[in-house]
Amino acid sequence: MAKRSGRRIRGEGSIFQIETGLKKGQWCGQVTTGYKDNKRVRKSVFAPTETACLKKVNDLKQDLARGIMTDNTSLSDWIEYWLSEICPHRLSPKTLYEYRNKMRLYVVPVIGRTSLRRLTPNHIRDVHKEMRNKNLSENTILQTHRILSRCLKVAEREGKMKHNPASLTDAPSRQMNPTPILSVDQARKVLANASDEREFARLTCALVLGIRQGEALALTWDDVDFTNATLRVDESVSRIPGSGLVTKDPKTRSSKRTLPLPGPTLAVFKAWYAKSAGNSPYVFPGQHSGPEGQKRDWKMWRDSLKRAGVPHVPLHGARGTAASTMLAMKIPERVIADILGHARVDITMTHYLHSDDQQRLTALDELDSEFWIAPLAVDRFSEMITVSEPS
Repeated sequence: MAKRSGRRIRGEGSIFQIETGLKKGQWCGQVTTGYKDNKRVRKSVFAPTETACLKKVNDLKQDLARGIMTDNTSLSDWIEYWLSEICPHRLSPKTLYEYRNKMRLYVVPVIGRTSLRRLTPNHIRDVHKEMRNKNLSENTILQTHRILSRCLKVAEREGKMKHNPASLTDAPSRQMNPTPILSVDQARKVLANASDEREFARLTCALVLGIRQGEALALTWDDVDFTNATLRVDESVSRIPGSGLVTKDPKTRSSKRTLPLPGPTLAVFKAWYAKSAGNSPYVFPGQHSGPEGQKRDWKMWRDSLKRAGVPHVPLHGARGTAASTMLAMKIPERVIADILGHARVDITMTHYLHSDDQQRLTALDELDSEFWIAPLAVDRFSEMITVSEPS
């Protein structure tokens, strides 16, 4: 091998030119990264010129000084380690399942074999592109991007890579797809056509109190305080593939809340309690005395809408219905957010507060009256109005 010209500086590493083999003519730089079994462990870098090789050696030494040990660990191996060893201590079983599912379906097949040290923003964009080719929504692509970015952020923090390429890539834009809701009149019809005490209580949770499905199915009779007329919401039920129904803390810290029960609402719960005679600790028990399953609950909701003769909306739309009804009653947004279990009012305003046709007509009628638009229009455009009137 040909040694580099000049005296080597202490700690610089060994640099030489390869004289035989497939890499003949290239320059190799070696830096000691540690010791194992009393033997020196070295890492090698290669370049076509001595100058380029020296730069790689210096870059490697800087990485080592910062605690970065870039290696050939593949992204798929790191994802599995992250999901198995790090995430379970931080995430709920349902969230962990969703993380694993998105990584398995959308990330690993596209760039899973790429080593962490070779990942670039282009690899991240390849994932976006492949997901769009499958006609997946921008929201799904955004969620996957955020999960991958979080995964790579940990890898960067632990010295597995220099930079998180996902943080250097523009994230997809969120699409606003408001969940359809029922009008106040439609919600009244649904409640009025409840088939029995249980269904009436379940619909009251959804349409009046705005309780999430998982929260409602996790309710026990211990959560209902008949004496003080309150309802405690502090758990949620969700189905995890392979694990069945799992009871956990609700979605966020602010989701844990205690709701006052007005007289009529309290009477609904009293009627259902008297009818069920405490056969199960759950307010809405399933077939085996545990909590009701989500699929049967969805079917109950669909049947209720069909019986009332109103358009179908997703069960989650019941929360928006409750929120918008409260808004129409001029209840302050902060109070609505607290009832729904939102920490921030802007979440309530953006995702849950909608108006129906009647509410918008009423608002514009009030605005019309406020500004005396109707009398002014008659005075100034009476001829046009007369002509445009239907015969």
